[in-house]
Amino acid sequence: MATIQAAACSNVGQFSCSSAATPRSSASGVVSWLCPSAKFSTELRLSSVSSFSQATSALQNSWLVKQSRREVVLPGKVAAARAAAGGEKNVLIVNTNSGGHAVIGFYFAKDLRAAGYGVTILTLGEEASDKMKKPPFSRFSELKELGVQTVWGSNTDIGAAVGSAKFEIVLDNNGKDMDAVKPVADWAKSSGAEQFLFISSAGIYKTTDEPPSVEGDAVKSAGHAEVEKYISELGFSSWASFRPQYMTGSGNNKDCEEWFFDRIVRGRPILVPQPGLQLSNVAHVSDLSSMLTLAVQKPEAANGQIFNAVSDRAVTLAGFARICAKAAGKEVEIITYDPKAAGVDAKKAFPFRTVHFYAEPRAAKELLGWTSKTNLPEDLKERYAEYIKIGRDKKDIKFELDDKILAAVKQPVTV
Repeated sequence: MATIQAAACSNVGQFSCSSAATPRSSASGVVSWLCPSAKFSTELRLSSVSSFSQATSALQNSWLVKQSRREVVLPGKVAAARAAAGGEKNVLIVNTNSGGHAVIGFYFAKDLRAAGYGVTILTLGEEASDKMKKPPFSRFSELKELGVQTVWGSNTDIGAAVGSAKFEIVLDNNGKDMDAVKPVADWAKSSGAEQFLFISSAGIYKTTDEPPSVEGDAVKSAGHAEVEKYISELGFSSWASFRPQYMTGSGNNKDCEEWFFDRIVRGRPILVPQPGLQLSNVAHVSDLSSMLTLAVQKPEAANGQIFNAVSDRAVTLAGFARICAKAAGKEVEIITYDPKAAGVDAKKAFPFRTVHFYAEPRAAKELLGWTSKTNLPEDLKERYAEYIKIGRDKKDIKFELDDKILAAVKQPVTV
């Protein structure tokens, strides 16, 4: 099998066979097509190419190297991105444009490219919107450098964004209910996708007296549950649902650890709803991405399964505050309080759920051979470094709600 390396001509923005470019071969069967104006190169594997002359002809006879590992984005469409006989599959990630889940698609795209898959990430909305100025969207250049195609559009009209491109695997990392996910799932099925993956939520579980929540536990009749049922009935060769909880990691734009850092760097106490010993789960997003990637690589093992996309260790609410303080290299006072007695809405006063919210990733370990690599003390050091880098420690932040709680707490309990 010969390998063709094609260079992209910057003046036309596409893979081309310029008359100014000259091919050269090597003993290993690699044909390099060199273009003076090229900004980058890629590889194209063609099983039908058995000689240098055939490889050269294959390039010269086409103005566009189709099905290459670094495909070309045409206006409003995506060119096919799979090598002709390399066995590479194409993955479409339908990505939310807000909230904490967007970073999942960012990491997943990177992991998939490292594993040799063609990847297109479709972000809802418009590329010029203000939302795209925030991470992870502001870091999409990192994806482009890896050969990931980035397009924007609507979940109700996938075809308008990707054109005739074919995808064997589709991930919905956007919807929470049938209105949002059904159009994506229906399009995936009608376009011939083999596998459909869905990012659900561990918030789907009913409160239990026996934490942690595990796959198979009772769930609420929420939108996520309806979506999982619908996907299971569409007849994909493989489907799976992933239920994450809280996440950390570079590129995350949802305030969780930042809420703690805001107070720690300013010498303020961390106010935690009583008793402070509630269990939660905070996973590095790379754990979620590696789990998703394994599901793509092992479609039969993943088929029909629910996976708790979480790390394998719990953390208490007060414990998370202490780990944040250690990451910042500072001391912290932690005070617990009763939200009702303080007259505040706990959802507005604290970034985490104030009850036990802890699931375990049993199915992923057993069925996919997955292992967690989350290390909160180290992961939060990374996040604190980014916090300082963007200058958030210097911002003028009001703590009116905190002051209200402190005024209402007559006998502070420090933990």
